[in-house]
Amino acid sequence: MPDFIFDNTVLSNFAAIGKADLLAKLFEKNAFTTIEVMDELKRGIERGYLHLIPALNAAESPKGWLEILVLKSLDENLLRQELDEFLHPGESSCLVLAVSRNMILVTDDLAARKLAARRKVRLTGTVGLLVEMIHAGLLPLEEGNTLLEQMIDSGYRSPCDHLDELV
Repeated sequence: MPDFIFDNTVLSNFAAIGKADLLAKLFEKNAFTTIEVMDELKRGIERGYLHLIPALNAAESPKGWLEILVLKSLDENLLRQELDEFLHPGESSCLVLAVSRNMILVTDDLAARKLAARRKVRLTGTVGLLVEMIHAGLLPLEEGNTLLEQMIDSGYRSPCDHLDELV
């Protein structure tokens, strides 16, 4: 299975409905994020968005399913400087790793998705992961639709209202 690099958007969508644990069921050793995303989650928690705590714990707890990566090479840091002009630090750092390490970028951020597409980076997001969970037998379609509806009710701007046509 390929490696996936998560920005804040998808983690927040699942955390917003109390279902960050579902991501742990889909990803075991191939899910990553960055310090910048962890910082975004921490700032959200400091502002009172306590539902983000499980997303933060996914990387910070010893039994977490999400591993933190850092930019290492000069090329990665130069690309980060370039992308910082267009993206927030979390999206920028994740896109850099997706480009340089051939990872799948997991984001719902439109600007990040557009830049990733231009660079031929493989993408998925909240809807894609819900569909994958249904295909993997982790969720029945009805529950996937319910979760999507809950995410939409909590502020997620979904590209679709139901998963039926995608499964």
